[in-house]
Amino acid sequence: MSVPNIEILTINDKSPEEISTEPVVPHERQIVDNVIKLWKEDSANEDLGVSKLHALVKENNPNWSLSEKRLKTVLKSFNLLNSAQQFTYANEITSKETPNLTLPKNVRLQFTKNRGKGLYSTNSLKEGELIWEEKTPLFFIPPLDRLNIIANSKACTYCGSLISTNNSSRSVLKGLDCNVCKDVWCSQFCKKTDKIHQLLKHNVYHDDTTKKSSKKQIISSNWIKYETFCHDNKWNAAFAVGLIHAYCINDKSGVLSKQFDAMAKVRQDIRYKAIDSSGIGASFDNSNNGGGALFVKEQQVSLWKQGHEMFNSIFPLNQVSYEEYLTFLGTYNINNIDSSLFLIQSHLNHNCDPNVRVVFGDKKTDGIKVYAKREIRANEELTTSYVNPSHSLNQRLRELRVNWGFICNCNKCKADAKSIQRKKSNETASSNTKMEIKKMLVENHDGKEFEIESPNDLEANTGDRSRRKSVRFDEKVIAVNNNEK
Repeated sequence: MSVPNIEILTINDKSPEEISTEPVVPHERQIVDNVIKLWKEDSANEDLGVSKLHALVKENNPNWSLSEKRLKTVLKSFNLLNSAQQFTYANEITSKETPNLTLPKNVRLQFTKNRGKGLYSTNSLKEGELIWEEKTPLFFIPPLDRLNIIANSKACTYCGSLISTNNSSRSVLKGLDCNVCKDVWCSQFCKKTDKIHQLLKHNVYHDDTTKKSSKKQIISSNWIKYETFCHDNKWNAAFAVGLIHAYCINDKSGVLSKQFDAMAKVRQDIRYKAIDSSGIGASFDNSNNGGGALFVKEQQVSLWKQGHEMFNSIFPLNQVSYEEYLTFLGTYNINNIDSSLFLIQSHLNHNCDPNVRVVFGDKKTDGIKVYAKREIRANEELTTSYVNPSHSLNQRLRELRVNWGFICNCNKCKADAKSIQRKKSNETASSNTKMEIKKMLVENHDGKEFEIESPNDLEANTGDRSRRKSVRFDEKVIAVNNNEK
């Protein structure tokens, strides 16, 4: 069998001579980012001690001038050591009884001391059974990243769906285009459902220069500035609470405001302490910069204050305090699902091994359906998973602590923790056994150390080349025969 020529290429814009080998003293943030990268590449790295972690960091960055002592100091300052006390805020979360709540058949609401509000089955449920459906969310939030194309009439102003570009003529959108501004809708459903478009977008009705503007509940020109500010800062939570406040103001019954106020709530600055104490910020915060872009604390506070000022400029007759604004942000962040808020679904508590599954429709406006994931006993709590259950134990724990403020102690987490501990014990025992065997063999060879031949070495020495080896790939075993020519 002919052996092919193998050429090794260096994938780098610079030649080997141009790559600097000068020692570099890394910034502490570079160190933290590198450690987090190692954790994400292999969850087992999260259990490594400082010494082994230091070896990996140095292997990835051979020109870094970084001692083991400094690595430990940096990890300690960012609360990233395994022994560090992590900040939680579950005891800061409050909620109220939800007014005008109509529960589905076979479901009841119950308050408990440890878990707050929760949903429980009143009867046994079969696997796959539809428990309830919410066709429309309590508050619908369109994608913030579609703001520019919405402004250019290329996406629905309500749901953000892209408008077909097959025919650019506005006649195609007859009845679906706004007669005041450039905004368009993708369907009659979206146009009829969009109750606040006129209040938020039509400056012609809210001329800031007139005395009448002081009597208006919403200054639309200021809203346009605010949503641009949210878009530029990738701040979905601020955008969402602006829309929520507008929905509540437009609701003459006052029920929407009371239902939002009854949701589990906590101030965003309290949530940010968990992000800050972890030293990992956006790496484990799933709210998509829910408190604004990741900044140091002083910059973050400045952003909150600027957002609050712009928020109040929109609603001259419905001002909120700075603390209330932070509570709006925190409430949205811990209750939203796919950016929107659903009234019944928001009452579901977490379990890493949930017994219900939430299914979204094909379109963002289609609502949700909640099914039994397995058989559910009568009076059993209905639970969903706030995080990806397939993630490692450490990553799940971090995401839950940062985003929802609690340390999960569900059965799955307990089982995973025991499995990790058993693996550690077995590795330690295996290592000790190898050392004992080597020590015994050395003693039997007059104290002289020697190398134990590997099976490959034995094959080479005996001329036995017929051994078959197996390579595991995507759960399939592929046999490789060394005799094949």
